[in-house]
Amino acid sequence: MDELSCLRMFLEVARRNSFSGAAQHFGVSRATSTKQVAWLEKSFGAKLLNRTTKQLGLTRAGLEVVENGSALLQQYDELRESVNNLSGDVSGIVRVGVPPSFGTRRLLPVIRDFYARYPDIQIALSLLTVRKQETFVEQGLDVGIIIVPVLKDASYVAIPLAGAPQALVASPAYLKRHGRIRTPQDLIDHNCLVNWNKSPTGIWNFTGPDGPVSVRAHGSLRSDFGDALKEAALAGLGVSMHPYYMIAEEIEQGLLKVVLPGYEPSALDVYAIHSSRKNMPMRVQLFVEFLKEWAKTPKAWSKPG
Repeated sequence: MDELSCLRMFLEVARRNSFSGAAQHFGVSRATSTKQVAWLEKSFGAKLLNRTTKQLGLTRAGLEVVENGSALLQQYDELRESVNNLSGDVSGIVRVGVPPSFGTRRLLPVIRDFYARYPDIQIALSLLTVRKQETFVEQGLDVGIIIVPVLKDASYVAIPLAGAPQALVASPAYLKRHGRIRTPQDLIDHNCLVNWNKSPTGIWNFTGPDGPVSVRAHGSLRSDFGDALKEAALAGLGVSMHPYYMIAEEIEQGLLKVVLPGYEPSALDVYAIHSSRKNMPMRVQLFVEFLKEWAKTPKAWSKPG
């Protein structure tokens, strides 16, 4: 067997504490993951994992492999990428983490155009949440797309792609039943659909004619899944807040109405993040440069509607 592949499998098993999870990550069977780890143990001449019916545990030898194996693989990958870059042949997989709605609505057209230019490079999309942005490299991702109000200091490189202004919206049917909303304070009497990932305390912040204003939103539905809240708003369940990239078409079609147009919710920004290591694979460099090129064209959803 390929010793490096077996080492990758072992490290993934150790990280996930699961043979099944590691096998799923690499797209192989659980039996294959078990065989690869067993072969690595035989190659090292040491037991790396203590296995029981309920859990896995690292032996002292296993801990040693975990502590030093990742650096070894990184050095090998960097060497391989350096050689591949010199050959001029660009192929392989770019693993991209992205929030689901932005990935579906805004990133897929970018990927389509990227593939047309670089047909030998594959894109593998995964879910990336703001809470896990610091560990996107450990998740096996090459590039992450994050949408945040403020970019925190971090070890990765961040590239601004677009603004992501937000809007408060409701369906025409809901507004007809419950009346017009004239000020943020009126929201106290309305069913607000709150995204607890963006507003964990339920506070909605606006900038209005007289400056900043905040209101505590509450209602019958809370979620960390923005698409669910948007669908609830479309169904007439209440008032929700979303970035324009999620709702621009629905507003244009009249399915959702902007509430409190004179009060602008706190804006977000879209960034691409990638590792700060020097020898970034050429395929990743090409994808990042393609994103930069795409970002130069102003987006209709990146301006308040």
